[in-house]
Amino acid sequence: MTNPRKIEVVAYNPRWPELFKQEAARLCQALGHHLKEIHHIGSTSIPNMPAKPVIDMMLVFEDLSEIDWIAKKLIELNYQNVRRQIIPHRSFFTHRQDPDIRFHLHIHERGSPQIKRHVNFRDYVIEHPEDANAYAALKMDLAKRFPEDIYNYVVGKDKLVQSIDAKAKKWEGRKVDYLTPNTGPLASKWSNEKLVKAMVTNYNTYMTHFAQYLNQIELLRIPGFTIVNTGLADATFNYVLDADFSSAEADNKIAEVTQYFLKKNVPFSWWISPYDQPDELAMCLERHGYHNAENHSAMYFDLDAWDEHIADIPELEIVPAKDEKTLQDFALVSARNEYAFKQYFSWVASVYTEDDPIEFYVGYVEGKPIVRGLSCYFAQVTGLYWLTDASTKQSIDYTIAMQRYQLKRAKELGYHVAVSHASRETYDLYVQLGYEECEIFRELKRKYNN
Repeated sequence: MTNPRKIEVVAYNPRWPELFKQEAARLCQALGHHLKEIHHIGSTSIPNMPAKPVIDMMLVFEDLSEIDWIAKKLIELNYQNVRRQIIPHRSFFTHRQDPDIRFHLHIHERGSPQIKRHVNFRDYVIEHPEDANAYAALKMDLAKRFPEDIYNYVVGKDKLVQSIDAKAKKWEGRKVDYLTPNTGPLASKWSNEKLVKAMVTNYNTYMTHFAQYLNQIELLRIPGFTIVNTGLADATFNYVLDADFSSAEADNKIAEVTQYFLKKNVPFSWWISPYDQPDELAMCLERHGYHNAENHSAMYFDLDAWDEHIADIPELEIVPAKDEKTLQDFALVSARNEYAFKQYFSWVASVYTEDDPIEFYVGYVEGKPIVRGLSCYFAQVTGLYWLTDASTKQSIDYTIAMQRYQLKRAKELGYHVAVSHASRETYDLYVQLGYEECEIFRELKRKYNN
């Protein structure tokens, strides 16, 4: 987790905005209409902010299915090989070194929530000198303490960055006119590989989105894996995902994650997605004392072929959950650990805004929350999660009504494909709704000291 490159934080250079403009012009000429937007982000974009001498640039494309073509054009401009970025998923990174300065490119698809996060952070700090001064002082201190340790330098900034991100997210002056998400091609045009990669991306976005803004949660994006730890005594909210390491590294990486959670003394899950590496990860985890707690079927739904007529259930009232009261109601539908669920969704309520890529819905009968659903819009699909377990004919009817409501909403927004996960208990419901299975997500658990 160390890097031999010396961490150098220097005084603000008034030439940085001009260097950005010059490089942006080169990129626009090379990439043409494929490049939809380009933003100067990071500390060099903030006047008077000391920074590492790196121009961070956010490149926004229509469709990252074109990444091979994009990479070819960037390599022709002397950028290094384009690689997958760990922040977030379905994004890419490359860089090049000029005689004067280093350029870092962060490549995202239209509608990525990371675009908003970085631009809002920049604009908020520019308008709030106290936060700017605190951020500048922290960076200078960390650079002195960890001059050759980029991991501890970055981790040392995390809590303050989370705090500023949360303020910027709810700031009235934030930018709101971003490009809308790409809703993807017709369902008939999707290959199985594209479909499964979209599922992985959408799921990982849903699993990490709010953790970025909440100081109560530790979000660790480390090369090799991502950890989310709420500290709550329910594995629903503590997990590791997005594994990407070699077979030779497996024992060390697994031991690192295991020791982290054992020290925190909280229950957790390790989620394995279809493209996680190494291929034998499940066997490696079992060798370290994990057991396969659940296999979740990855399900997809063809919205183009669906007749969206919905038969109303008269007594069921479905409403968006947008505030603490309705999000608490969302939490209490089938909550295994009432305290943990109420606490987590109270935190979510404190940062939730209507420009998040996630919507929550609660179905009420005579004022009582009976059924819930969550929709995540990203990676050209709508991900539908938190399907309520149904044990009676009436509860099955409510659950199907909620899913159809969400599917209709997704179709109205222009999406062609919906995706979700089915547990053993909910698999038949998904099939009844018209979903088809295409892959497996696995959940592994390990004993902890409770």
